[in-house]
Amino acid sequence: MKLHTRTLLSIACLSTLCIIPGCTVDDAKKKMDLGVSPISPALAKSAAFRDTIGSCAYYEGLAPQRARGYGLVVGLGKNGSGECPRAIRDQLIQSLYKQHKFSGGPVGEWQIKPEQLIDDPDTAVVVVRADIPGAVVEGTRVDVYVTALPGTKAKSLRGGRLFTTELESYRETPSGILPSGTVVAKASGPLLLNPFAEGDAATQSAPLEATIVGGGRCTKARDLRLVLGSASYGLAQKIQDRINNRFPKERKVADAISPSYIDIHIPKEFHDDTGHFLALLRSLFLTSEPNFEGMRAKALAEELVIPNAPHDLIALALEGLGQAVIPLISNLYSHQSDHVSFHAAVAGSRLGDHLAVDALALQARKIQGEFRFKAIRAMAQAKGMANASIALRELLEDDDPRIQAAAYEALVERRDAVVRSKSLGGDNFTLDLIPTHNANRVYAKRSQSRRIALFGEDHLCDPPVHYVSPDGSFTVNALPEDKQLTLIRVALADDTRSPPIPAPLNLSRLIELLGNDADIDADGQVTGLGLDYGSIIRALQHLCEDRSINASFMLEQPNAAELFGPTRPQGRPESEL
Repeated sequence: MKLHTRTLLSIACLSTLCIIPGCTVDDAKKKMDLGVSPISPALAKSAAFRDTIGSCAYYEGLAPQRARGYGLVVGLGKNGSGECPRAIRDQLIQSLYKQHKFSGGPVGEWQIKPEQLIDDPDTAVVVVRADIPGAVVEGTRVDVYVTALPGTKAKSLRGGRLFTTELESYRETPSGILPSGTVVAKASGPLLLNPFAEGDAATQSAPLEATIVGGGRCTKARDLRLVLGSASYGLAQKIQDRINNRFPKERKVADAISPSYIDIHIPKEFHDDTGHFLALLRSLFLTSEPNFEGMRAKALAEELVIPNAPHDLIALALEGLGQAVIPLISNLYSHQSDHVSFHAAVAGSRLGDHLAVDALALQARKIQGEFRFKAIRAMAQAKGMANASIALRELLEDDDPRIQAAAYEALVERRDAVVRSKSLGGDNFTLDLIPTHNANRVYAKRSQSRRIALFGEDHLCDPPVHYVSPDGSFTVNALPEDKQLTLIRVALADDTRSPPIPAPLNLSRLIELLGNDADIDADGQVTGLGLDYGSIIRALQHLCEDRSINASFMLEQPNAAELFGPTRPQGRPESEL
């Protein structure tokens, strides 16, 4: 499983929820200490808030959980260090024996043991950290942050790979860090250093800091519960039954364990959409009066037209009412106000209405439209609707590269066949080919997953070409009249240089050669150089800017808000619309 950055952000916002009207001052202070904020009078009057689960309960268990461990990075050449305090060394040796098989056969001609690995200058002991979001489920992928152990002589982590290590939850106290002893995640994989930091004094510590994109896997689900503002077993039972009726599963989604607490278990179909599920759950109405749902749906549709209404929350409330609202909201898909059309279409698409997806596509195609990126996100989540894939494919031809990138990521999420993917070097990274008719573009991700995407056709290197990697690990050359490239690989461990390696001018084949595991086929041809992801995107960026590749280069935006557009907070902040 993987949890997307947008979902992580929405879940982080969930810790700032609404104080229940009518609670005492002491209750309010307690909730403020938990990060729960008061609601506005306007929101309290909204048809999307009154009578909902969210009006009388809030979530507990959404604060990020910090996880930490010690690990061993290999593949550093001479840049590692065998230094390690005895206590950490003993702990690491036990962990390596536990996670890997060292008791059996040889590696090459050598019988390798963890003790030897730690002492080798090709390795370095590191501190591994991750922030586990609230409401994660087992298998959720998170980014991992790696730092060389302080006080050692390690020079750089570039090109390294982390052996599998366990991460324990911990908390910091004035006396130091106290691990809980509970393993909450495992981490492993190739390290990604900032590929653009070389030569900048402000980033001189960067060689000892790295990220493993999506390198952490949560080994257990986090506990999550609803807390009632005022204890009432009758109300707890009512909330439990409402949730379980809306999400009928073999295992109960909600379990009222006391008059104040209701345990929540996230259904499997929402494991990749946790933020939306939690927002939807709190938007369910508790009232069972005759004709309530029809009357409330009408009130919500009328409120949606108001410019300053909590539109995100209204869309969730409409979705919670179910498919019976589709005839009512479908009339709003073509509304002249974009905020009305968009939010009605979001609710409709999540209820399975194909016409709603067509309305989202119109919003996504609007030049300078406020909801372009949000409409793309909504179409990414429109499961089982082919018209969503068709619309997203058309957006790959958009003149705005940010729209192209957003559409591509949505299609990857939908596992659309238009994106032709190849996994390189085992888990090094994925190369995606996207045939488009506009200008060629190279797009590289740096969060959630390691992917390089080639937009366009016939991506070629255009001699003359000259590139030397900052660490000197490889060079790429071609004279103006050359019909192929020449590569030279340098082993940093002993400065051994390879003979000249011929490489094609075709960019996708060149990337495959660079990223595949170092190997030679039966005919003596080099099939891979084993270069890490960061080194490759650094080379691609340089060659594109030098016009040695007939494409422009685009790196994933560092902040999801920059890619998916500014949002105006409206209503309860858990909504991710």
